[in-house]
Amino acid sequence: MSEPAVARDPKDWVEDVRWHRQMFRQSNFRWVAEDPMTLALNWTRGRLVYETPRHLSLLDSQLIALRTFADGIEEAMLPPLKEAQQRCRPSDYRAGLQLVGLTAVDVSGLRFRAPRNTAGTLHPEARRAMQGFPWPNPFSQVWELRQMRSMYTAAEDLLEDLFCDLVAELSPAQGWEHLASLCRFHWTAQSLIDRVDAQRAARGLAGDPRRIPHQRYDADPLN
Repeated sequence: MSEPAVARDPKDWVEDVRWHRQMFRQSNFRWVAEDPMTLALNWTRGRLVYETPRHLSLLDSQLIALRTFADGIEEAMLPPLKEAQQRCRPSDYRAGLQLVGLTAVDVSGLRFRAPRNTAGTLHPEARRAMQGFPWPNPFSQVWELRQMRSMYTAAEDLLEDLFCDLVAELSPAQGWEHLASLCRFHWTAQSLIDRVDAQRAARGLAGDPRRIPHQRYDADPLN
């Protein structure tokens, strides 16, 4: 059984998460390229082919649903981050954030973006990410939650690629304005154009190696 966080003094948490990353060669939770693909297919109910404007609207809704679910993993980071900030010395808190790849600005962004869980229950994927490793503390929990979130982000990216490819395919015949009207959060053609441009800049066209999902770690602060 994992030792509860309260059994370790907060002054030990920074060193514990350092050893956590060394012991697991970065993280306990690992995922491979097939995992985001499986998630994406779960949220599209197995659909692989999207060809029509109606399909675009459907895909947009499925992508929003996936993002909404995954955002709950980010919300689960807030209680341990709050505990760390309250119980650690300021210098240790900053060091702990660095070891989990976050800054104070990142934490503020998490607090701003996170949905509010009125039910008070822990997200099921957050629960899975935070189990199975010794000496858990707020920093190691956040680190593992970030790995779970990265898997869901990779699944979102796969659906975003599909969405933008379909928009580019449909736009010559359908027009950007009409396609934007089919999407929940696009009120102008320009906003949809900007979305596709951003995806192309970050991920490229079909076949671009940047579209291959794999687990990436922040620059290693252990060295």
